[in-house]
Amino acid sequence: HDERHDRPVAIKVLHEDLGATLGPERFLAEIKTTAKLQHPHILPLLDSGAAGGLLFYVMPFVEGESLRDRLEREKQLPIDDAVRIAREIADALGVAHAAGIVHRDIKPENIMLTATGEVKVADFGLARATNSSDSQNLTQEGVTLGTPLYMSPEQVEGRIVDPRSDLYSLGATA
Repeated sequence: HDERHDRPVAIKVLHEDLGATLGPERFLAEIKTTAKLQHPHILPLLDSGAAGGLLFYVMPFVEGESLRDRLEREKQLPIDDAVRIAREIADALGVAHAAGIVHRDIKPENIMLTATGEVKVADFGLARATNSSDSQNLTQEGVTLGTPLYMSPEQVEGRIVDPRSDLYSLGATA
């Protein structure tokens, strides 16, 4: 609970072991990337920092469920819902892509649905700037990151991907 603003929040913390193994750079890049993106269908960053030696960032708490949870409960979405959800994800990705950011991990677990059914694209932890001058390249060509079931063939092969890879993942999700 954010006491200053009297609202529920979610806090993502970089686990000590993961930070020691990978270093803090990827988490700091996720914070920077998420902070750049402003869109009604992207889960925004509210604050970030460090406490007790741990990096963290704060985002709104989504009263609702993930798309994965809804799919497990309903098995198949009504066509109108599926089209609306896909359109809202595509709108969010369009903003990210226009900002030079490829999400690289679009999957039902990273799509939150509010209590009213509105989409919030979350978890830009594997995102990559398509303009290398915007951020350091933390993933080398030949390294595969993401969830294979939803990844484009290029991403599975470890090649550098562009926004088309997110569109492939959106199609696999829908």
